[in-house]
Amino acid sequence: MMSSAFLNRALSLVAFILLSFSAQAQESIFSGRINDLNNQALIAGVKITVHESGLIAYSDSLGEFKLPLRPGHYHIHFEKEGYIAQDLNLDHPTSKSLTIQLIPGSIELDELLIEDQFFKLPNANFSQDLTAIRLDEQQQANQIDLANILEEQAGLSALNTGVGISKPIIRGFSGNRVAVIDQGIKQEGQQWGMDHGLEIDPFQVQRVELVKGPAALQYGSDAIAGAIRILPPSLAKEGWSANLRSNYHSNNRALGNSAAADYRKGALAIGLRLSQRNYHDFRVPAKSFVYNGFVLPITDNTLKNTAGALQSAQGYLSWNTEAYRARYLISVYQQNQGLYPGATGIPRAFDVGNIGDTKDIDLPFQSIGHYKVYTIQNIKIGKHWLEAELGYQFNDREERSLPHAHGFEELDSGATLALGLKLHSLQANLRYRFHWRAIDLIAGTAQQYQSNESRGFEYLIPNYTAYQSGVFLLAKGKLYEQLHWDGGLRWEYKRQQSPLSTTLWWQDIDSIVVRSPELDRQFSNFAAAAGMVYSPSDKWRLKWHLARSFRAPNVAELSSNGVHHGTFRHEVGNANLNPEIAWQVDWSASYQNENFLIRFSPFYYYFENFIFLRPTARFSSLPEAGQLYEYQQAPAIQSGAELYFDWHPWSKLHFSNASELILNTNLNTQLPLPFSPPASNLTSLNWEEDQWQLGLSWRYTAAQNRVDRNEAESPQYHLFHLNGSYQFKWRKQELRLHFGLRNIFDQFYLRHLSRYRILNLPEQGRNVIFGLSWRI
Repeated sequence: MMSSAFLNRALSLVAFILLSFSAQAQESIFSGRINDLNNQALIAGVKITVHESGLIAYSDSLGEFKLPLRPGHYHIHFEKEGYIAQDLNLDHPTSKSLTIQLIPGSIELDELLIEDQFFKLPNANFSQDLTAIRLDEQQQANQIDLANILEEQAGLSALNTGVGISKPIIRGFSGNRVAVIDQGIKQEGQQWGMDHGLEIDPFQVQRVELVKGPAALQYGSDAIAGAIRILPPSLAKEGWSANLRSNYHSNNRALGNSAAADYRKGALAIGLRLSQRNYHDFRVPAKSFVYNGFVLPITDNTLKNTAGALQSAQGYLSWNTEAYRARYLISVYQQNQGLYPGATGIPRAFDVGNIGDTKDIDLPFQSIGHYKVYTIQNIKIGKHWLEAELGYQFNDREERSLPHAHGFEELDSGATLALGLKLHSLQANLRYRFHWRAIDLIAGTAQQYQSNESRGFEYLIPNYTAYQSGVFLLAKGKLYEQLHWDGGLRWEYKRQQSPLSTTLWWQDIDSIVVRSPELDRQFSNFAAAAGMVYSPSDKWRLKWHLARSFRAPNVAELSSNGVHHGTFRHEVGNANLNPEIAWQVDWSASYQNENFLIRFSPFYYYFENFIFLRPTARFSSLPEAGQLYEYQQAPAIQSGAELYFDWHPWSKLHFSNASELILNTNLNTQLPLPFSPPASNLTSLNWEEDQWQLGLSWRYTAAQNRVDRNEAESPQYHLFHLNGSYQFKWRKQELRLHFGLRNIFDQFYLRHLSRYRILNLPEQGRNVIFGLSWRI
C-alpha cells in the first residue's frame, strides 16, 4: 500500500509541474473543405467536432470550415446524415488546410460514429468492438430502467427483479465484472447484489458507448467483462433551450415526466434536469403460479406490491475553451420499490392474494438514495493533454420488511429496517496523453476508497473499508495504413478490511454465532492487452484482441453470510477466495457498403479460478430463508458469438437482425455455470416517411436447458413489439408524439435471469405506451 500511495503522490507532483510549465501558445486557423467522394460535390452542414475541447463548427454552403486551434494534437469528427462518419487525428499546425471526402451511406450515425474514451480511436481502428447507442425519446419511454433499455443490443441482457430494478449483463457477466462509467466516474452502488439496480435516471442518458469484452486495462478490474460508458450530452446551442418529456404505460399505469433547461453563452454552459416517475403494481398474463408444489393465486392478474416511485435531479456547469475544458456535476437519485411478498420468504396465499391499492408501496420494499458530486477536467499542456476526474458518491440503501423469525435477537415490532447499507466512495483518475515518434501514449492512475456501514435486524455483509489503486500505460499506432495496433499494461492493488461480526443465534438468544470472520486481505496483480485491426479494403475489417485480466473478490464473495431477501436465498461467502485470472480472446469480422453492414464477433474466455454463486441442494438453517447458495471457485470457460446485420433495401426501409449465443462450462464439474443468459435473436423492421416512423420487432429467446445442478430450466418464448412516432413543428417548437405496444400477444413467459424466476412468476404482460416530447 505504501508503494501505491507514493506512486500516486509522484504522479500528482508530475502533473503540477507540467501545469506550471505549460505555455500559452497562440491560436491559428485550421481550415478545410468537405466534398462527396463519389461525385466531388461540396457538402454543406457537416458537423465538425473537436473531441478534446468540445468545439463545434459546421461547413458552409461551399463546403468550407474554419476552426481556431492552438498547436497540439487533436481528434476531430466529421458527421452528416446520409454519409459515413469520418475521424481525423490532427497535428496542428503542421497541416493547415485539408480536403475531407465523405462516403455516402444509409447506415445510422449511431452505429458508425464511435470511439474509445482512452485511445480516442474510432471503432474502425480499435481492436475491440464498440457499440454506440443514441437514446431518443421513444427508446427512453419503452422501459422504466436503463438496463432494460440497453438489452436491445446483441450481447447485452438484463438481470431484473420485476419492473423498476435491473442491472446490465454483458456476454453473461454482471455485477462487479461490468463497469458502468457515468460521464467519467465509475458508478458505485453495491453492484454485487443481484437485486441492486442502476441508480441512474434513464431520462438523463442520451448517448451510451458499450465495450463488449475485457476492459480492465482502461477501467480497472471491475470491467473484466466489459464497460458501459454514459457520455455527457452535446453542448447546448447558444442561449436558452429546454425540453419536456412525458410518457405513460398502461400495464402498471406508469407516468413519467422529465424537464430540462440549458443555457450557453460563449465558453459557459449550465443545465438542470428534473425527473419523476410513479407506477402501480404490474399485471401478468396468469391467474396463479406454482411454487414448491403449491398453487398460489395471482389476483386480478396483478403481482401484489410491485409498485414504485423514483425522483431524480441533475445539474451541471461547464466551461469549454480550446485549451481548457471543465465540467462540474451534481446528481440526486431516489427510488422506492415494492417487492412481491413471496420474494422475501415462503409465499403463502393469504400474503399474496389480497392486493389492496395497486399504487401503494407496502412492506417489503427497497428505498435507495444515490448522491454524486464530481468534476471532469481536460487541460492542454503544450501539445499534450492532462485529463482528470474526481468524484464522491454516497449510496444509501434500505431494505425494509416486517420483523421475522431469523432476526437473531429480540426485536421491536415496529422496527422494519431489515438491511441498511451506507456506502461512501471517493474516486480520483488522472491521465496524461503524449506522443513518441508515431505512437500515441497514455499514462495514468486510478484511485478509489470506500467505506460501508451495515445496519438492520438482518445480517448479510459486515462493515468494511476497501482501497483500490491502479497505474497503467496504454499505446496505439499503425504499422501501415491498413494495419493498426493498440495495447497496454495495468497494475492494480486492492485491500479489503472488515471486523469480526457476530450476532445472537435465533434459537438461543444467550448464544453468539460468528457470521463473518475478521478480514484483512490484500490483492495485487496485472492486466495486459494487445490487439490489431486489419482493413484489406474500405469495406472489410478484421479485428483481434487478446487480454489477460485480473479481478479481486468483492465483499459479498468474501464475507456474506445471511438471507438476501431481495433474491430470496441465504448467501454464504468464502474468505479464502483467490483473485480471478482470465485469458480472453475476441475476434471480429465486418463488411460494410453504402446500404449494408454485417458483423460477426466470436469470443473465448478462460478463467483460471472463476468466482460464482452456486445453488446447493440444501436449505438454510434459518426459518423461511430459502435455498442455500455458496460462493465457490473453479476453472471455467465462457465462449460465444454475436451476429449483427443492418440492411437498407430502400432509403426509407431499415431491416436489422441481432443474434447472440453464450456457452460456458465449470471445468471441475463439467456442468454449465449458473445464471447464464439463453440464446436469443432480435429482428427489427423500421419504416421512415417524412415525419412518420413505424417499427416492428420480434424477439425469440431459446429455452435455457444448460443449467447448473439445482438450478431451474426456463422454456423458450417469442415476444412481438410495435412502435411508431410522428414529429412536427408548432409555433417554431419541435414536438414528437410516439406510441408503443409491448408484448402484443400478451405472452406468458419466464425470464431465466429474473429474480422472480425462482418463484415461477411470469413477466409483464401486454403494455400500451404513449409519449410526448417537446423541445424549445
